[in-house]
Amino acid sequence: MRRVQTIVTRAGGVRAKASPILPPPRVSEVLMPSLYIDEFVGISNRLEVLPLAFAIHDVHGHDIVLDWHELDSFSVDGTRRGRVWPWTKIGAVRVRHCDEAIFASLAGRKVILRSLDGPDALLKPRYLDAARRVHLAPALADSVRATFARHAGRPVVAVHLRQGDYRLVSPERYDIGTEWPAVPLWWYRSAMTAIRQVRPDTAFFLAGNGDPMLHAELVRDFDVFTLEVESHYGYKKDDHSSRVNPVADLFALACCPVLLATPVSGFSHWAANALGTPSTCIVPMPGATPDDARMGRVDLYGERMPRWRAAGRTGSDTTPLSATLDGIDLSRTADCGWL
Repeated sequence: MRRVQTIVTRAGGVRAKASPILPPPRVSEVLMPSLYIDEFVGISNRLEVLPLAFAIHDVHGHDIVLDWHELDSFSVDGTRRGRVWPWTKIGAVRVRHCDEAIFASLAGRKVILRSLDGPDALLKPRYLDAARRVHLAPALADSVRATFARHAGRPVVAVHLRQGDYRLVSPERYDIGTEWPAVPLWWYRSAMTAIRQVRPDTAFFLAGNGDPMLHAELVRDFDVFTLEVESHYGYKKDDHSSRVNPVADLFALACCPVLLATPVSGFSHWAANALGTPSTCIVPMPGATPDDARMGRVDLYGERMPRWRAAGRTGSDTTPLSATLDGIDLSRTADCGWL
């Protein structure tokens, strides 16, 4: 809708100027301040903002507004979908890092929230509750269930390949030499081979981004399956895009009891440690090579992303594994009951 505004010109004439008619404010916007989360990072990092958003709501009463393309694929209880318009930013406080003093200052203020971290005493008790509020769209949930049903009764291990926007430090050695390190394909091959030697009947669920041809050798040499739910999110950059709907992939990864994870990746973290039931992560150890594909175990269900990223960058919370993966239960099947 547009309205016509009459303007008197200097010469005494009259001309009409069309201007947009803004929608009336919601009752919630009148009664409580609003908190907005826009698409400032990828989907898993935006999910990491939710516990802080709910803490601000619980303490200060903010209405939570999500401006995310992917909300046609999932919903979040206790939030609503909206837009961050240019005029939305007027008078808003932008929160990129939140400590106790900043948190206390937000009472009654309009907020654009971009902080992945905050006071642990406020966020830790709300962390898993925030994850339980996130629900995959019913049609996508049906697709995930149908995919795993074709492998019913078989042990399933997930493989998360974060390529594209993650970069290899070296093709011959895995090290944390960059902020977002990719895992070499040979490491996944070595880990999958070790798993198959223990459990020959294992089916591997594969999810990843970047060029699908990079995954071709794994699909060729192992019993690998993927979701057949095409992504329609064309707004993502080429190095961050994926063939499969990334939201469906995230929830499918979370159905797997064991995950060959990408260290530091929030996508691996939310799949293993927040959504669904606990998953055991198998990760490469720094210094791993094709001849010595060192593996470690990480179990951090219910912990926040900073602890997961510290594990990937410093080796904390990581237990070295033997070549035969002693201590890992590889007999478990996928669990879709929580979807």
